[in-house]
Amino acid sequence: MRVHTYCTLHRYSSILTRKNMNNHHRPPLAAAAFFLLLYLFLRFSPYGALALFLERPCSTRFFDRRGNLVQIVPLEDGLRREYEPAIPPAVAAVFISAEDERFYGHAGIDPLSVLRAAFQNIREGRRVSGASTITMQLARIIAPKKGQRGFAAKAAEAFNALRLEVRFSKKEILSMYLNAIPFGFQTEGIASAARNFFAADLDVLSPAETFCLAVIPRRPAAYNPLTEKAACVEAARKLAGRFAENPYRAAAFPLYASLSGGDWETLRPERFQYPNYMPNLVYHVYSRFSGLSDYVLSADLELQTFAEDLVGSNLRRYASSRLSNGAAIVIDNRTGKVLVWAGGAYDDGSEIDGVLVRSQMGSSMKPFLYAMALEKGYKPSDVLADIPSKYGSSEVYIPRNFNNRFNGPVLFRTALASSLNIPAVDLLYRLGVQNYGQFLAAAGFALSPEETEAAGLGLALGNAPVSLAELAAAFSVFPRDGLRLSLGFDQGEKSGIRSDSAERIMSADTARIICSILSDRSARLLAFGRGTNFETPFPAMFKTGTANQYQSIVALGATTRFTAAVWMGNFSGVTVMGRTGSSLPASVVRSLLMRAEGVSERGPFQRPVEQFREPGGWIKVPVCALSGLAPSAACPSIIEEFERPDWTGENCTWHSDSGKVVYPPEYQSWFFSFPREGDIDYSAAPLEIMTPRDNYVFLPPGGTGSKSIPVEVTGGSGDELTVDYSGEVFTVPRPFVFFLPYRPGRHTLTVTNGSESDTVRFSAE
Repeated sequence: MRVHTYCTLHRYSSILTRKNMNNHHRPPLAAAAFFLLLYLFLRFSPYGALALFLERPCSTRFFDRRGNLVQIVPLEDGLRREYEPAIPPAVAAVFISAEDERFYGHAGIDPLSVLRAAFQNIREGRRVSGASTITMQLARIIAPKKGQRGFAAKAAEAFNALRLEVRFSKKEILSMYLNAIPFGFQTEGIASAARNFFAADLDVLSPAETFCLAVIPRRPAAYNPLTEKAACVEAARKLAGRFAENPYRAAAFPLYASLSGGDWETLRPERFQYPNYMPNLVYHVYSRFSGLSDYVLSADLELQTFAEDLVGSNLRRYASSRLSNGAAIVIDNRTGKVLVWAGGAYDDGSEIDGVLVRSQMGSSMKPFLYAMALEKGYKPSDVLADIPSKYGSSEVYIPRNFNNRFNGPVLFRTALASSLNIPAVDLLYRLGVQNYGQFLAAAGFALSPEETEAAGLGLALGNAPVSLAELAAAFSVFPRDGLRLSLGFDQGEKSGIRSDSAERIMSADTARIICSILSDRSARLLAFGRGTNFETPFPAMFKTGTANQYQSIVALGATTRFTAAVWMGNFSGVTVMGRTGSSLPASVVRSLLMRAEGVSERGPFQRPVEQFREPGGWIKVPVCALSGLAPSAACPSIIEEFERPDWTGENCTWHSDSGKVVYPPEYQSWFFSFPREGDIDYSAAPLEIMTPRDNYVFLPPGGTGSKSIPVEVTGGSGDELTVDYSGEVFTVPRPFVFFLPYRPGRHTLTVTNGSESDTVRFSAE
């Protein structure tokens, strides 16, 4: 109890002592509390104008991968406002000397300047001097008081200046001011001003130019060095004199403190010519990433200019072939970065971006169909039938090759490399249109299910609209071992493909086999001969395409490192005259790959170009060049082709020791269409009606209709066919190719050969 009493008394004693002390220090503490509350109010009070100011956009400067200025995009109202984060100290010192000598010594309001300005204005009887500090000027820029002048406006600026001083450092305030100061003539900020008035970057301005720049904001029209050089120089000389009088600045920046008459005489203001390189690429990137002050593109200005000149010169050269528009794109396969985006090679004044225009790209789409076939179990040694074929029922689709010829049996490799149409359509017929549409979607093509369905089997020949950007990006999947990367536009990561950013579209072996086929010069001889447009001194793969009725012509090419694509045609839809063919864009693609790889026509190579990798899960074995089977002693032509490691090799039965070639029965129509040596092995396949198919609809005679109905039957073991045509029975000898009389109505056709028979039903309208 005594302890408790002692503690209580001791506590009361302490309280009384503190009360006496508080009474003694009450005035200083009250002042401290006031200033603390003032600071908190200035620091945290709502400042909506500042938030808007900090969020306002700047002009975006675009540079290419090598640092060359590509474009400076103005703001919507045409204003140029570049943001420069690293302002040279000397330039900042000059502007401080011009606007606020004691910038670093006040808290936003300079009392000495206020007294000086008041004295001068009273003495002159008018306003001849102001007392605005840099911070106050920044406050006026942030929240301009339009139409307001006098004490109220100045008080608001002073209050906002105090708010800025407690929220930002002096360095930050100075940077915001110098990047926002208006110079008139749609120009804000010293970086844009240096460019507008002296055609120079801020860090290369001479001292004289810097002083001239610093006086322009006072009276932009009167001190514009482009039109009022003498007045600008006179004001700048006075500023330079005051600058030199400050010993600290003179010591820190001696070049700026020791200007001579010659420095002013050699001053040459120059209006800057804003570059407009890569307009389509800049627009495409800016529309997606606007708001950035600087953007370093992955594109190469030198290669871009080369591509634009090359496409443009060819358009002019072949203008008589009705070529008006062209586009080109080059991709770095390692990263997916765009090196060239030339969407504006036009002769008709159009501003459409040809890289993004969706067109029918023709046979350039075939590699994706053949890749899907490999994924589904086809082999490079498989034989595909290039024979007259019909597909559909009520609407019959009859594909034709570009030269209206049929080549009979062709190897998978040859069919793709020589871009034969009929084998491609047959592949799609077997694989399924919808399945192929899904495969294309996975490869990056923005084809809708409706567009896929509308194209039908024509999808095998590229009769659906895709863009050159989609096509090039998808084609680059092949040299990238089946991995898909989205197109990139900024100069960033170069270390190669990252597993977390790449999507596998096909197996590496499938991609490598396609590379092998499209880089195989001998495999393309059937269609293209030994054209020089595909000849390069390094391994390269090529694919060309021509849209229906020559609406456009396109070419693709790739090395292990680069992919190039070129499109030519007319945005208006006018057809191109077919005499140039796809060899014209192919020659441009070849030149682009040569330039990208750093290889000249005369050599030597600046660096070695890699070979395409061979598939790891396949082996190369000899096969018959006609049948794709293991060669016999009678096979006259033997090639090497990829086969599975477990391949045992069925011996070729097409060639006999007598030299006679025996073809499978499906080739009978092709075989008898032209005098050929050999025979047909009819017993190798079951009896089948090839034409007409079930549910065919034949149009009436006249116009597009036919006066007779063609019939083709293959297989069977006998040489005589019994035909039942809706009750009318007759026989025909081999080959079983004949015609039925046209009769309107629904019909049943049954054919019999030995113990085999087949039946179809069709209509004649």
